[in-house]
Amino acid sequence: MFKALAYKEWLKVRWAYAISFLIGLIVLLVINLNMRAIVEFNNANTIWNYIVFKGYMFFSQLEYIPILVALILGFAQFLPEVQNLRLKLSLHLPLKENSTLLFMLTYGFLLLLSQYIVFAILLTLISVKFFPSEITVAMLITVVPWFLAGMATYFVVSVTLVEQLWLRRIIIAIFGFGFIDILMSGDSYGQYLYVIPHYVIFTLLLGYLIILAGFRFKRGVR
Repeated sequence: MFKALAYKEWLKVRWAYAISFLIGLIVLLVINLNMRAIVEFNNANTIWNYIVFKGYMFFSQLEYIPILVALILGFAQFLPEVQNLRLKLSLHLPLKENSTLLFMLTYGFLLLLSQYIVFAILLTLISVKFFPSEITVAMLITVVPWFLAGMATYFVVSVTLVEQLWLRRIIIAIFGFGFIDILMSGDSYGQYLYVIPHYVIFTLLLGYLIILAGFRFKRGVR
């Protein structure tokens, strides 16, 4: 049953997955080309000064890509389900209601995570070509909140679409995107180093709101 459900989810999101993945690759290519140009036209002291003392983030073009990718996947996966009440059919499968919803959410989350891992690996390869490992590590610590913001966006979009009561939708959206704004507020290298574990836990907890939303959706609570 789960294999069939996974196939259904893939049919919904395959094009959205490909498009969002392509967008991320294009942005990473731009970052690589920009760094090649910077290295070619500036000496090492100038580049070091800009990054270490002025906090120049050579990877800043990637900042909002995780959120964009999450929006694309979230809407592609859950909007068709709620538009024609198709989700009710899924919730009446011979599976526990919570199991079905969590499987759908986990499936989308893993697709999202797979893109983030690829983006992080490619960004690391770009960085190690031009900088020592210390800058690469600082860069990775800096982008973790951006990826967490993307995950939180996916959860908020999914729960908001499944939720049927508009007041709850508004509350979830305000609360969720307030948290996302906090994750995106960093403006220097490694700013959230010591609070990242707390943000990871809170981000994952957002996903469990879909259980309550699905419970009300099945019963037609508006």
